[in-house]
Amino acid sequence: MPRFKKAIHIHSLLLPSTETKKNISSILLIIIFSISLSLPLVKSGLYTMHDDQQVARLFLFSKSLTNGQFPVRWVDELGFGFGYPLFVFYPPLVYILGEVTHIVGFNFINSVKIVFFLSILLSGVSMFVFVKELWGRAAAIIASIFYIYAPYRALDIYIRGAFAEAFSFVWLPLILWSFYKVSKEQTAIYFYLSGILLAFLMITHNLIFLPFMLILGFYLPVLCYISKNKILFIKHTLFVGILGAGLSAFFWMPALLEKKYTIVDQLLLTNLADYRIHFVYPQQLWNWPWGFGGSAKGLADGISFKIGKIHIILSVISFLLMVIYYKYKILTKNKFVLPVTFLFLFIFSGFMTTMYSQFIWNFIKPLAYLQFPWRFLTFAVLFSSLMAGYFIYLLRLPFLKLIFSGIILVLLIVPNYKLFKPQLYRENLTDAEAILTKNINWGVSKSSFEYMTQGVDLMTLENGSKMLNIDQSNLPKEKLSIISGDANVEITTIKPDKLNFKTTANNNSFITANIINFPGWELKIDSIVNKIYDNNSYKLISFSVPSGNHIVSLDFKNTPTITIANMISLVSIISLLTGLLIINISKLRFKL
Repeated sequence: MPRFKKAIHIHSLLLPSTETKKNISSILLIIIFSISLSLPLVKSGLYTMHDDQQVARLFLFSKSLTNGQFPVRWVDELGFGFGYPLFVFYPPLVYILGEVTHIVGFNFINSVKIVFFLSILLSGVSMFVFVKELWGRAAAIIASIFYIYAPYRALDIYIRGAFAEAFSFVWLPLILWSFYKVSKEQTAIYFYLSGILLAFLMITHNLIFLPFMLILGFYLPVLCYISKNKILFIKHTLFVGILGAGLSAFFWMPALLEKKYTIVDQLLLTNLADYRIHFVYPQQLWNWPWGFGGSAKGLADGISFKIGKIHIILSVISFLLMVIYYKYKILTKNKFVLPVTFLFLFIFSGFMTTMYSQFIWNFIKPLAYLQFPWRFLTFAVLFSSLMAGYFIYLLRLPFLKLIFSGIILVLLIVPNYKLFKPQLYRENLTDAEAILTKNINWGVSKSSFEYMTQGVDLMTLENGSKMLNIDQSNLPKEKLSIISGDANVEITTIKPDKLNFKTTANNNSFITANIINFPGWELKIDSIVNKIYDNNSYKLISFSVPSGNHIVSLDFKNTPTITIANMISLVSIISLLTGLLIINISKLRFKL
């Protein structure tokens, strides 16, 4: 008999529990809805998008990585063929994910599309995790579907092609969830996790991370209020902040401290990129014609910034029900305060997209780098989706949850599903064409060159925007140019961040490498460090070579800032792994 009971016990451990089965079913449902929105990604080729540079960037990231750069900093074909330190300033995580899919065997175009799909699926799963913790499975499913079906999600993926911003949706609910767990359980694993998730958001999209800190400025005090041990929660929150900053220091420190060497302020804070001309009018948040154009001053926008009528309506209804429940003491104070916070943050996010919030934008200067106040729609989608889930939670009775879930899903899907498609599909586009050097040097480079070196020759176009003063015929055809003297060069090594060559000069010669000069480049002639000159229109690396035979090397090395930042991240990773190891050892001892 004891053996029979033991066999039953082992069998029960091997079989998934009812709870696990329900969770799996819920995730499968989210997968189905995610696939329904991703069908345009299955077609061959790639659709047109505003940020039509993702394939090229992924290709160049892969090229630099496979040539030995880690972390990747310098790419060699953008910047009109002169190269620039793109990944000193641009978060790398989505390109790391794209490179993983490429290594597995997918081409660059399909790798980009897979990451877009993952941004939909994983954001739905992350919302499910958070809302299930708060209000149960039914509410979590509805919140997840509202989160992935919001109009702004279609705008990000199928119109703007906002690769990093689309994936930032994955981390937001998980960060809110992990901090919530810290406030409730005060368990070490959750504040480690919170730090990791904050770091992931930073290296996914720093321009979403920045305003999200404003959001956390409201959210964390509320969690502190409902926490049983407020002092401990504050200590843990400070630890999370330090850990997240340390883990991501390899990116944000150089991005912040070396920005002064670039033209980013000249391009992103003036004229057409000035945030003051991209505020949204309130009526646009309710409804606006769908389009594939761009953001413009006033009501001339060619794209829609609508939040979604059903998102807004359910947020209002949830608030009214919440007030009634609280009045009749159906909800306790602690159960009331968190949804009120979500509603406030929904309203605040919508407010921050409008011109009425300009005083905040003017006061918090770094917000200007967002360029577009309507980026706050990211958070409007987040919190309106939470309120949709909360509406289902408030219904309480299972049959009401079922009926109203069906109704609101129809009201969500019918108007929004048709938005999840591109304007034009280039079915014949191949990797070979997308990563063609001449296309990257000119077409892709024209759309993004803000990280070129301060002092390059810029011209002002008719629309007021700035452009490098260069003609397509002036693009570099060779890596090296003999400016004066009589010399022959033989390139021995050429990588994105390295150029080695031999020179045979009959007299003193002056040579220009068609590479943008930037802090970190080091010139050596016969293993001796020599001076770099860049007093030319494009700030190209130039140098003198004496007569005779010489070995010349150009290497892009870590600046002191990058070295310190890398060390901080390395120490943070070691500390994190040590902490997790101690936790696991403690658990093992407890079980023994």
